[in-house]
Amino acid sequence: MTTLRDLSPLAVFLLLGAAVFALDRWVVTDTTEGHVIRVTEEQIAGVQERWVAQWGRPPTPQELEGLLDDTVREEILYREAQRLGLDRDDAIVRRRLAQKMTFLLEDNTPADSPSLQDVEAYYADHADRYREPRRTTFGHIFVSDERRSDPEGEAATLLVVARQSETDDWRRLGDPFMLRREYADRTDQEIGELFGASFAAALSQLSAGEWHGPIASAYGTHLVRVNRRTEPRMPSLDAVRSQVTQDLIDERRREQNFEAFQVVRERYEIHMPVSSATQPPPP
Repeated sequence: MTTLRDLSPLAVFLLLGAAVFALDRWVVTDTTEGHVIRVTEEQIAGVQERWVAQWGRPPTPQELEGLLDDTVREEILYREAQRLGLDRDDAIVRRRLAQKMTFLLEDNTPADSPSLQDVEAYYADHADRYREPRRTTFGHIFVSDERRSDPEGEAATLLVVARQSETDDWRRLGDPFMLRREYADRTDQEIGELFGASFAAALSQLSAGEWHGPIASAYGTHLVRVNRRTEPRMPSLDAVRSQVTQDLIDERRREQNFEAFQVVRERYEIHMPVSSATQPPPP
């Protein structure tokens, strides 16, 4: 199939000119009511670029005419929808326009690159944000509260057996568990999300290298052995400089975006109806 690349520049020009001429014939133009749609060369170029980006080749003259036909059809329907006010009561349209306006405000307020002193000051003011949390590597033996009549008593018996075991025989002790029997380098928050906050709090107090228990979790009763633990530490600024710099840039951008919106907001006078929905709750 012949494409625009296979034709000479003059032939391509003539074909595009013919397409625009044909477009001009069937575009609805009503100058008496001001309904005029003019397709510009920039719009045609944009249509072609989007086609090339999607298909990896220029459109044929027939394809280009169809694309321009679709563009004009969309414009006509868009104008008619505006004329009928269909955009005013559509929550999706309102939200989309608000999003586009937000993007415009953000694009017009680029954040400057912070200086070394700014990064150092931001790191000092937000040190807790970059503190490395405690991480624990541990294994556990599960005792089901549903299967056992006395889960704590049987866990105490298993604790003696586990402490006497010098191999990985502990893996065969206890009841089947729906999750894993060992976890590596988990933070207190991650452990709490898996087993519950009380289990994570108890685990943080255990000494490493020995079996402890019984400890209750959201699943039942456990015997736990902490194999390794790294305490919370503060990394050096050089180790997290790129993250600190990006966080500072993001914070400045949010502040500038807020200020840009405030400038726009000041153009409007806001009236809020006095109702139960806007009143503060009773003490």
